[in-house]
Amino acid sequence: MTQAIMVHIPDTLYNQLKRTAELSHRSIDTIIAQSLAHSIPPLLEDIPLEYQSDVYPLLEMSEKELQAEARRVFSSYRWSEYEALLEKNQAGDLAVKEKTRLDILRRDADILMLRKGYAVVLLKLRGYQAPSLRELPKVSYSELGSL
Repeated sequence: MTQAIMVHIPDTLYNQLKRTAELSHRSIDTIIAQSLAHSIPPLLEDIPLEYQSDVYPLLEMSEKELQAEARRVFSSYRWSEYEALLEKNQAGDLAVKEKTRLDILRRDADILMLRKGYAVVLLKLRGYQAPSLRELPKVSYSELGSL
């Protein structure tokens, strides 16, 4: 289903859209719809309800804050603890306190990943490149194993 809307745009923008449509053999409507789809941030409704309030503040962040968010990592200690609890859980040896702790760590990891991903999407929409793998913080697996 599609909707029709009327939008007033400057002649120069219209001419640019028209020329792009001609060169790409697509309609102006298609060019506009694709441009809008790439410039509007994903709806928070696409994020599970329980995490929306954790992700919402990113919409107000500056580029510098979003870049910092995209580079955040789970601390080595917490990651090691999380992995150990996951292993115990798979073996069926988890005490009630450990199950509670695992649930907390899992939620924290989920929040971290959702915020990182949404930060990268917002940065891209603002014209920034996503950090390359080389630019992302590295976590040493040998360091994780020693904790």
